[in-house]
Amino acid sequence: MFTALEKKQILKLENQLAHNSDLRLMNTEHKHAYRFEKFCVELSRLLPKLQIKRSQETPDSSPQILLKSNLRYQAVPTGAELLPFLEAVKAHCAKSFPISKEIKRHLDRNSLPAELTLYIAPHCTFCPTVVRQLFPLPMVSELLQLTIVDVTLFPEMGQADDIRAVPTLYLDKQFRWIGSVPLEEMVDMIVTRDPFSLGAVSLERMLKNGYAGDLAAMMVKKDKVFPAFYELVTHEKWPVRLGAMVAVEEIVAQNPNLAIEMLNPLWDRFHSVTNQIKGDILHVIGEIGSPTAVDWLEAVLKGVYDTEIKEAAKEALEKLKF
Repeated sequence: MFTALEKKQILKLENQLAHNSDLRLMNTEHKHAYRFEKFCVELSRLLPKLQIKRSQETPDSSPQILLKSNLRYQAVPTGAELLPFLEAVKAHCAKSFPISKEIKRHLDRNSLPAELTLYIAPHCTFCPTVVRQLFPLPMVSELLQLTIVDVTLFPEMGQADDIRAVPTLYLDKQFRWIGSVPLEEMVDMIVTRDPFSLGAVSLERMLKNGYAGDLAAMMVKKDKVFPAFYELVTHEKWPVRLGAMVAVEEIVAQNPNLAIEMLNPLWDRFHSVTNQIKGDILHVIGEIGSPTAVDWLEAVLKGVYDTEIKEAAKEALEKLKF
């Protein structure tokens, strides 16, 4: 798989690795998963100290190589992308990160999660430079998630984000830089963002890291429910919904009027989600406890719904009438 030059570049890393250094390969049934497997097998053969840990993901997930949980490659880093990847592996294993003190101090001021997605392509001569700029960021800040995506392997992702040139960097699916990335400007954007503008992925990371209470406190402080929050309450994955419901309970306790503002948006979503999510929405409506929802719940009890949905509506209604 590797050329003679690439093998030479890889072998230079062997003496710089500690024993039991590891990467994680997320296996899936994606049509390009074999490319990731082959890369990791060949890499570990050349670097015996580097252990490849594998985890089986859902079939429709994208295969990924994880240097750490918040630095992910949805790309097979060969050719010009190999050296930046090896530099990132070395930095991660040595815990020595090529980043200026000024940028580090600026990042230390950040209190919000940030989702960075960098689109690259094998033919791009400038992409490796941008990768080198960015990979130290998630290494020094657990709040940052950097995903490096090869748009030629995952064109559907590029189409969804309207990628027309590489490299393209997205911050929270809202801010974009094409070509050169002014690092100071980008980091400043991360630090000074309004929490109200956070995307669903960033909010989801807060929940996964156990910050449901902090997320609720941010919304109470702003006296606004963040638009992306509704995607978490109705998320397909139960742990995400559970975290969101914990946040709702905190908002109910601290600012009942703000909680009431969630009712209409949640009811609007009720009819288009699965039964499991319907039941959770009804539970949340019961927790919010506003009598304005009585008519909705009674309509569910009288409507054509499965038994478990009617039971959830009944329980919510009992809370409202208590």
